[in-house]
Amino acid sequence: MKMRCPRLTVSAIAFVSVAILAATLLTGQVLGQEGADAPGRDPQEEQEILDRLAEIAPDAIPIFQKATEAMDAEDWLSAQVAYQQVLALAPDFPDALRRLSYIKQEMGELDAGVEYAEKSYSVDPSPVNQRALASALLQRATPADIVAGYRHAQASAAAQPDSPAAQATLFLGAWANQEEDVLRQASTALLRLEPGSPTSHYFAGISAAIDGKWERAERELLLAQELGMHPDLIEETLNSGIHAQARLRRLLKGGASAVVGWLVGLGLLTVTGVLLSRLTLATMQRTQTSGEFRIGRSERFLRNIYRVIIAVVSLYYYVSIPFLILIVVALVVGIGYVFLVIGHIPLRLALFVLAAGLFTLYSIVRSLFFRRHEGEPGRPLSRQEAPALWSLAEGVADRVGTRPIEAIYLTPTVELGVMEQGGIWQKLRGVGQRVLILGLGALSGMTQPQFQAILAHEYGHFSNRDTAGGNLAGPVRASLYQMAYSLAASGQARWYNPAWLFVNGFHRIYLRITLGASRLQEILADRYAAMAYGTANLISGLRHMIRQELAFGTEVDTEIKDSIEQDRKLRNLYSLSLMEAAELPDELADIEAKILSRPTSPYDSHPAPRDRIELLRRLGARSGADDTSEPVWNLFADPEALQAEMTGQVEVAVQAMAEQGE
Repeated sequence: MKMRCPRLTVSAIAFVSVAILAATLLTGQVLGQEGADAPGRDPQEEQEILDRLAEIAPDAIPIFQKATEAMDAEDWLSAQVAYQQVLALAPDFPDALRRLSYIKQEMGELDAGVEYAEKSYSVDPSPVNQRALASALLQRATPADIVAGYRHAQASAAAQPDSPAAQATLFLGAWANQEEDVLRQASTALLRLEPGSPTSHYFAGISAAIDGKWERAERELLLAQELGMHPDLIEETLNSGIHAQARLRRLLKGGASAVVGWLVGLGLLTVTGVLLSRLTLATMQRTQTSGEFRIGRSERFLRNIYRVIIAVVSLYYYVSIPFLILIVVALVVGIGYVFLVIGHIPLRLALFVLAAGLFTLYSIVRSLFFRRHEGEPGRPLSRQEAPALWSLAEGVADRVGTRPIEAIYLTPTVELGVMEQGGIWQKLRGVGQRVLILGLGALSGMTQPQFQAILAHEYGHFSNRDTAGGNLAGPVRASLYQMAYSLAASGQARWYNPAWLFVNGFHRIYLRITLGASRLQEILADRYAAMAYGTANLISGLRHMIRQELAFGTEVDTEIKDSIEQDRKLRNLYSLSLMEAAELPDELADIEAKILSRPTSPYDSHPAPRDRIELLRRLGARSGADDTSEPVWNLFADPEALQAEMTGQVEVAVQAMAEQGE
């Protein structure tokens, strides 16, 4: 009879559902019983049987041997006829009765199998005959048979604890009766008694599966196949759920290991960011005595480290996205599984979880494809509109020793910075278009030496190739902001949302690292400016920018409010009284004092003014600027026209906001 495999499920409840099916495993291939495998038959035990038969009916010996040969060849009908002939010569010979019981089981005549086994045991209540009876009862598998068969299997195994067949029968009896502890003990005993037997490993696999040890179950079953068990039986058993569960466990373990490794990586990046920030802050405190445009060894080391770390953390962001998606999906599926386990699905909560998961996944994926479309950063300023400004900018570039700017853009605000436009490869080769962004709000009250020093600082960024980098950092920063915005807009910016936790956490890590690099860049650019135009001009220029941020912002806000209330046009924003005053009002002066006195934070893109000014004073660089207090406005051909144009831009923006408010 071909052995049938039980269908295993994925939980301990499976033990009950397969208990009855366990009895179908009682075949010669699995149990290694006397009727199964001729090479496994014990010659000494066979001789003892023949000796007992010789005392009763010597003429029956050759017939018994012929019957055994037919049984070993699985010629069940010939074996049955021969054993019945033996019984005719030696009535109630227990060994013939026992073997007839096995033959009847193989032929599917389960009632006859039980009858022969019971008769054999009644004639000779030996452990071997009791085991045969247990086998026959478990094979027939009525509720009463399962209980009785298990009882006989226990007694047989107790009498012959070192018999593999007895332990195998006990295993199946325990399985059919849901006795998990006995089942495990029998499986362990089988492995101890016959470690090279396929049956031992087959049962070890079944035992492991019942305990939910799916990977071990799979290994044991595959080993049973290697040792000779039929591949079809192994495949059927594995396909009953073991293989799928083992694969799932490997996937979960691999995923868990990967997630842990990912989290460890985030931790290492955090530590790296903290250490680099501290190194940068420590570098700021060192006295700089260089009188040349060069970078010190420690600064060069830090800058190179920053470049590598920024590239790593930027790439790590994209590596993190699959993990983030996996965590979100696992969380949604896990919550759904909990609903199934408790047997109740709260519809509103389930829909909320599903919608939150989908919105979160959409925000994550959308952020990957977000690209900031950068237009012109301001209003282009031609050479004809400010020839003196262009000439001064080229002179500063010549003094610093770098290529001059190729475009100037005006804005209405208080800003002064440089950027490099062009493709990635253009920036990396240093041939991108160099651009100066000049906010007119910064120019009121600024002298040309101050402007030269600040412009020299910006040129220092070009010399240090600061504007050539950021090819990974820029898209990552934009993607992070887009993900955060999408999550907030869809109402998913919650503490329990893993994507929101990631955005907050990674953003902090990213800021620590990239802003640390930014602070180092500012320190080195300050050195270029101080060497070219003197520390006094740069310090006064920095102070002027701080003052203008406060004065311009306050004055413009007041002017816009008054113009709306009085229903009039804006006055020239660049000639208001506050910006032309020698001193700030007390309230703004207090704010300025706080700005100038606070220490540098790890999340500052620039060193704090206090530290920055102190470092410049230690530098001791001589002034290289002309001794003049001529205002920057004199560098423009028609500054009033430009001021009116920028004021008009602000007025248009204010009107648009007012219309939206209505």
